[in-house]
Amino acid sequence: MFIFHISDLHYSYQGEKGIKRLRHVLDSIKKQDVKPDVIMVTGDLINRGFSDYGPVFQMLKQLETPFLCITGNHDNSEKLIAALKQYAPEHPLPEHDKRLDYVCNDFPLRFIALDSFMDGAAGGSVDDGQLQWLEEKLADDDGKPTVVMVHQFTVNAGLNFFDIKTRQPWCDKFNEIISRHRDTVKLVACGHVHNGIHGTIAGVPIVASFSANWEAYYDFRPVEEMQDFKRQAGYYIHRFDGESIVSYAVTAGNAEPS
Repeated sequence: MFIFHISDLHYSYQGEKGIKRLRHVLDSIKKQDVKPDVIMVTGDLINRGFSDYGPVFQMLKQLETPFLCITGNHDNSEKLIAALKQYAPEHPLPEHDKRLDYVCNDFPLRFIALDSFMDGAAGGSVDDGQLQWLEEKLADDDGKPTVVMVHQFTVNAGLNFFDIKTRQPWCDKFNEIISRHRDTVKLVACGHVHNGIHGTIAGVPIVASFSANWEAYYDFRPVEEMQDFKRQAGYYIHRFDGESIVSYAVTAGNAEPS
C-alpha cells in the first residue's frame, strides 16, 4: 500500500506563486511510477482569512485518488467540514460535532484523524474528550495497524519557533496515548513545521511532511520571527508492506515562477 503525504498547502498565500508551487507538487505525484492508494493532507489547506476550499479540492480531485484531510491552525473546522460535505462527500464524516475527528477503515491500514484547530492558536488545541476518544479508538483496534493524523508535530523538533512559540501541553498527553498503543500505531503523520522532519514517540515514527507552499528556516538558534527558506518542494511516500511502514522523502524540483 502506498500513502502519499502532503501538507501545508496554504492556498491563497503568495498568490499565483503559491498555487504554482502546489500544482508542481501535484504534478510530481501524478508522474510517480506507483499510484497512491490514498493521499493524506495534514492540515493548513488554506491560509488564514481565506475561506473558499473549493479551489483546493478541485486540484486534489485531479489526482483521481481518495484523500483524507485534517485541520491545521490556518483552517477552520466548521468551514472545512462543510466544504468536504459539498465538494468531497465521499470523505469520512466527523464523529464529533464541529470537530473533524474521524476513523477511516477502508484500507489495509486504519486512519484516525484528530482535529487540533483552535482559532488564533498556532499550537492548536485538543481537549480531554478528544484524547479520550482517541484512546478508546486505539484500544478498540481489532489488531489493525493504524496511522494517526494530527497537524502539529507533537515532539520537540529542536526548532525555536515551533518548540517555544507553538508547542502546547496537549502534545504531551497525545504522546502518552501513542506510547501506550505503540504496538498498534505504525505512524503519526503531521505537518505544521514546513519541513520534512522525522522523530519517534516511544519507538513510533512521527513524520511531518514538507509544505507544498513554502519552507521554514531551520532555526536551531533563536530568531525573532519564523523565516522563509527556499528549497525544492516535496512530499512523502509511505509504503506499507503489511507489517511496517517505510517513509520516502520526495523532492518535486523547483517551482519558482519564471
